[in-house]
Amino acid sequence: MASSKRLLVLAVVAIVILVPLAGFAVLLFPPGFMYDHYSSYSYTTSISTNATVENATVTLPFPSGEDVGSDPTSDLWIYDGQGDRITDWDAAIVETAHGPMVRLQADRLVGEDRYVLWTYAPNGSPIDRREITRDEIPENMTNRELVPDPTTYSISWGVTVDHDIETRYPIGNASFIGPVNDVTATECRYAFDEAERCSNFTSMASATYEAETPVVVTIGEISFEAWNEWGFWFSNSFNTFEASTSPAAYADGRQGWTVLDGQLHAGMGRYDGPKR
Repeated sequence: MASSKRLLVLAVVAIVILVPLAGFAVLLFPPGFMYDHYSSYSYTTSISTNATVENATVTLPFPSGEDVGSDPTSDLWIYDGQGDRITDWDAAIVETAHGPMVRLQADRLVGEDRYVLWTYAPNGSPIDRREITRDEIPENMTNRELVPDPTTYSISWGVTVDHDIETRYPIGNASFIGPVNDVTATECRYAFDEAERCSNFTSMASATYEAETPVVVTIGEISFEAWNEWGFWFSNSFNTFEASTSPAAYADGRQGWTVLDGQLHAGMGRYDGPKR
C-alpha cells in the first residue's frame, strides 16, 4: 500500500503538470464567456476638385437603420488634403426624392489646379514625373501623359454597437447605405467559402457648385463595412460584409443627380463563433 507521503508527492506532481496544461488549453480553446466581442460599422468616401468652387452641395448615400442612431452626423469626420479636420461644413441627414441621405454644404472648396506630367521612353517605360500647374502644360505632349492631381477632402463615419450585426444578409436586416435599388445576386469574384454572397445594386448621389473656371469635381468611391470580431488571447476571428459604390466625376458643367453602381460582398468569415 502506498504511503500517505508518496500519495502527497504524486498529487503535487499531478497538480504541477495539469494546472499549466489546463491553463494553456484555456488560452487555446477558451469557453464562450471569456471572449471579448466587438461589432462596428465604418463608412468612407471623398470629394475632390482640381479648381476652387463656391457654394458646393454634395448629397451622398449614407447608412440608415437602428444602429445609426438619432444624430449620425456627430460621428462624421471630414479632413482636408493636409490631414486637418474641417468643422465648418454643414452636414445633415435630409429627406430626398430617393430617401434619406447625407447632405454636405461648404461655402468654398479650395482646389489647386495642378497636374502630374508623366514622360515615357519609346518602349513605354516612365522616365520622369513632375507636378505642374495648368500654365506649365507643354505644347508638345509626345510620349507624355497629363493626369489631374486634385485636392481631396476625406470623409469618414463609424459607430460601434453592443450586439452582433447581420453580415450575411445585411440589406433589410442591418443598417445599410441608402438609397439602394435594383439589387441582383451575382457570382463572387473572390470567395473563400461557398457561404459568401455577392450582389450588385445601384444608388444615387448629387453635386452642385459654382465655378469660374473649368473644373472636375469627383465623388470618390464610397466604402461601407460591418464587422463582428471576437477574441481571447490566441483565439480570434470575425465575420463581415463589404459594400462599395463607383466614383462619379462631374465635368464640363455637369451637375445634379447621378446613378452609382454598387457591389456587396457578404457572409465573409466565421459564423460558428461564441455567442455574446
